[in-house]
Amino acid sequence: MAGRPISTKMTNWAGLGVQLEEIQQIEIVRGPNSALFGFNAASGVINIITVNPLHMQQVTVTAEAGNAGQIHVSGVAALKLTNWLGLRLSGGYERTDELDGLKTSALAPPPGVIISRPMHAEAAGELIVRPDDRTEGSLSLAYSKSRHLELNPALLTGRGVYRFTSIGAHLSHDTGWGVLSARAFQNWSDMKAERGIHFQNQILVVSTNALVRAGTSNTVRVGFEYRVNELRAANGYPGQTRYHVLAGSAMWESRLNDAITFTVAGRLDHLKLEQEGEVNQPTIFTKEDFDRTINAWSFNSALLFKLSETSSLRVAGGRGIEVPSLISFASRLSFAIPGRSLVTVSAGNPAIDPAKTWSGEIGLIQALDQKGSRFELIAFYNRTNDVISIGASQTPPRAAPPAFPFILTTADNVGTYEAYGIEASLTGRFAQNWPWALNYTWTRSDQHIVGNTGSVFKRPLALDSATPEHKVKAQLSYEQGPWLATVAARYTSNVSQLLGSGPTRLGPLVLVDINASLALDAKLAFKVSDKLILTIAGENLTDAAGVDLSPAPAERRLRVGVQVRF
Repeated sequence: MAGRPISTKMTNWAGLGVQLEEIQQIEIVRGPNSALFGFNAASGVINIITVNPLHMQQVTVTAEAGNAGQIHVSGVAALKLTNWLGLRLSGGYERTDELDGLKTSALAPPPGVIISRPMHAEAAGELIVRPDDRTEGSLSLAYSKSRHLELNPALLTGRGVYRFTSIGAHLSHDTGWGVLSARAFQNWSDMKAERGIHFQNQILVVSTNALVRAGTSNTVRVGFEYRVNELRAANGYPGQTRYHVLAGSAMWESRLNDAITFTVAGRLDHLKLEQEGEVNQPTIFTKEDFDRTINAWSFNSALLFKLSETSSLRVAGGRGIEVPSLISFASRLSFAIPGRSLVTVSAGNPAIDPAKTWSGEIGLIQALDQKGSRFELIAFYNRTNDVISIGASQTPPRAAPPAFPFILTTADNVGTYEAYGIEASLTGRFAQNWPWALNYTWTRSDQHIVGNTGSVFKRPLALDSATPEHKVKAQLSYEQGPWLATVAARYTSNVSQLLGSGPTRLGPLVLVDINASLALDAKLAFKVSDKLILTIAGENLTDAAGVDLSPAPAERRLRVGVQVRF
C-alpha cells in the first residue's frame, strides 16, 4: 500500500487500515513482479495510493446501514497544516451478520466452533513533510482488528481474531539527475483461532532506491533491501523462527525509438533461516534442519510497440518467487485423537523451497474514437512450479507408529499449476453522460499435485477446479447534475471447491459443486449539496447463490448511506 508491502500469510484483508474516501488511485500489475516489488509478488501486485494532504484536502464522514445487520462508519481527514506539513487521519468500523445458509452448507464449522458476528475496525494516520520542492518525508501508523469465520489452508472452517499494527517512515529527494529514496517499516500481526492456536508475527523492512535518468531515453533504478521476519506460535516450538533477507535489484527502461520502449528488471534474494530455542517433540526435525540458506532470483521484461497514434502492442514476461511463509516453514499444531493416546501433528517443513511462477502475455490496445472508447485484448500464460501445500487429514504422514508415538504430516512442494487464456475488454460512452465497460475472461487451468488423482485428494489443493472458465463483467453508469447511477453485472461459470467431509470436516477431501451465477449490483447517489450526498445500493440483487464462488450461498444485501463533507 503506497509502496509498502503488507501481504503475509496472516494479512487481515478485512481491515487494511485504509478507507475508500482516502484512496487516490489503485494500480493493478498482472503477473510475476518479484523483481520490481519483492519476492512474494509472484502472481501480481495491487498498489493502493492514498491522497497526499499537501495536494488534496478533505474532511469526510460516511455512515451506512442495511439488512443482515450491516453497519459501516468511516471518517477521513486530509489537512494541510502549513505549506510544508500535512496530516491524514482515517478510521472505520464495520459489522454484519454471517450468511444465513452457512450453518447448513458444506462450509459449516465443526461442532464447538462459535459463529460470531464478523466485524473489523481500523485507524490510521500519516504525517507528511515537504521542506522544499525536491524533498518529501512521511511518518505513518496504522492499527486494525478483525473477527470473522474463515476457511484455513487445511480446508477447515474456524473463527479467527486478527490484530495488525504497522509503523513506517519514508524519505525521498530529487537530486536533479535522479530520485533517491529510503523506506523503513515494522509490522506486527497477531492471530488467535480455535483450540488455543495463536500466531504472532513481526516483520521489519529497510530499503533504499536510486532512480537515475540517463539522458532523455534511459532510466535506471538500483535498490537494496534488508528484511527480518519472525514467528512465534502456540502450540508450536519454543522460541522464535525467523529469516533474514538481503536483496539487490536493478531495472533499466530504454526508449529505443519513438515506437519501441524496452524494460527489464532483475532481483536476487539471499534468505537465511534459523530457529531460536529448542526444537522439541513431537517432530522429526532438529534445530540444524532450520539452519539453511536460500538464494532466489526473479526478473521482469516488457516490450511496448507503438503501432500507430491509436494502437499499441505490449509483450511481457517474467519469473516470480513466492518464498514459503514462516507458517509453512515452522508451524506445529498438535491435536488429540479421540479415544486414542496418539496425537496428530500438522507441521511446517524447513526443507521446502520457494514456488516459482513463470508468466508471459501479449496485449493489444486500440483507441476507438476521440471520446475515450478503447478495446484491449490480452493473451496470457502462467506456470507455477514447486507449489507449496500444508498437510491435511488425508495427507500421507511423514512419521507414524510404531516408529514414532505420533502421526505427523508436513508442508511440502507438491507439484505444478498452470493457467492460460484470453481477456477482452471494451470501454466507452453511449453519450456524454452514459459511460460503460464490458470485460470477458476465458481461462483454462490444470494442476499436477502429487497424490491428487481423480476424486482422491491427498493434498488440500484443487486450483484447477476452483478457477472459473468464463467470467463476464459489465457496467453502465449515468451522470447528470446531482445524480449518479451505476448498474453492474457479474457472471461466473460453474466451479468446484475442495472441502473436508463428515461432521468434523476431517473426513476425505471432496469437491463441492458451485453452480454458474449471474449477480446484479446497483447504486444510486444524489448530491444534495457540495457537503451532503445520499446513497442507496444493492449487491447481488438477483440473489445468486454462487456469486462468491463459495459453498456457502451468497445473499442479497441492501444498504442506505449518507456522506458529509466539511
